[in-house]
Amino acid sequence: MWLAIVLTVLPTLLYVTFLWWLDRYEKEPWPLLLAVFVWGAVPAVALALLAELPNTASTLGFDRGSQPVWYAPLVEEPLKALALFGIYMFFRYEFDGVLDGIIYGALIGFGFAMTENAIYFASRGGSITSLLWLRVVLFGFNHAFYTSIIGVALGMIRYERRRWVVVVMQPLSLILAVVFHALHNMTISYRFPGVLIAWLISSGGVLIVVLVAIIAWRKERYWIDLELVEEIRCGFIDQATYQTVRSTRRRVQSQWEALVRGGWRALQTVRTRHHLLTELAFLKYQLRIGDVHCRPADLYPLRRRILEVHEDF
Repeated sequence: MWLAIVLTVLPTLLYVTFLWWLDRYEKEPWPLLLAVFVWGAVPAVALALLAELPNTASTLGFDRGSQPVWYAPLVEEPLKALALFGIYMFFRYEFDGVLDGIIYGALIGFGFAMTENAIYFASRGGSITSLLWLRVVLFGFNHAFYTSIIGVALGMIRYERRRWVVVVMQPLSLILAVVFHALHNMTISYRFPGVLIAWLISSGGVLIVVLVAIIAWRKERYWIDLELVEEIRCGFIDQATYQTVRSTRRRVQSQWEALVRGGWRALQTVRTRHHLLTELAFLKYQLRIGDVHCRPADLYPLRRRILEVHEDF
C-alpha cells in the first residue's frame, strides 16, 4: 500500500513542479490550484468508480467489450471537466487565457491520474513494474493532456464575443478529450504495436499543448510590454522595474537577490510586487479590449496595493 502511494505521489510532484514552471508570468492562486487538484484526485475518481461499476454500465447499455474503450472516457472526462468549467464560470477574473486553461486542466488530470494509479498499484500487489512504466512514465501525462484540451478551448473563448463560437467550442473540446482517451484505450489493447501508437499519439498531443503554452507566454509578455510602458511614461514604475517584470530570468534574479539581502519577507515582497504589476498589465489589456468581466474601478485598488508593497520594501 505504502509503495503504491510513493510510486504515484513522487512522479505527480515532479509533474506538478513542471506545471508550476510552465506558468511563468502570473502564478495562479494556491487555493484554486489545490481545489482543482483535489477535485481530480478524490471526487472525480470516486464518482467515476461508482459510474463504472458493471451494473451501472450495463444499465446504460454498455457491454463488457465496449466498456473499457468508450465508457470510461465518457464518464471520466466530463467529471474531470466539471472543476474546470467551475473555475471558468465562477472565477473568470483568475482565468486570463489559454495558459491558465492548460494549468488548471492539467492539474485536474494529474490529480485524477495519481489516485487512479495508486488504486491500480495497490490492487496488483508486488507485480507493478510494467504498470509503473506504462501508467507513470510512458503515459503519465495522458489525463492531464485530455483535460488540458478543454482548458485550451476555454482559454481561446475567454475573450470571444461571438456567442455561437462559445456554444460550439465547449462541447467540441469535451468530445475531443473523450475521443483521444478512447483512442488510447483502443490502441493500447493491441500490445506492442498498440502501445507504441498510443505513446506516439499521447506524446504528440502533449507536445502540441506545450507549444500552445509557449505561444501563450509570448502573448502574455506582449500584454506586459504593451501596458506597462504607459506606467513608465506616467512615472508609476521605472525602467528597471519594467525590464524585470517582463523577463522571467530577471524576475528570478531579482527575487534571489531579495532573499539574500533581506530574507524570506523581502523575497515575498518582491514576488508580490511582480505578481501585482503583471495583474495590472493583464487588467489594463482586458479593459482595452472591452472584457465584460473586468471593471475600470478595479484599477485604483490594484495600483494602491502595488504602492503599498513598494513602500514595505
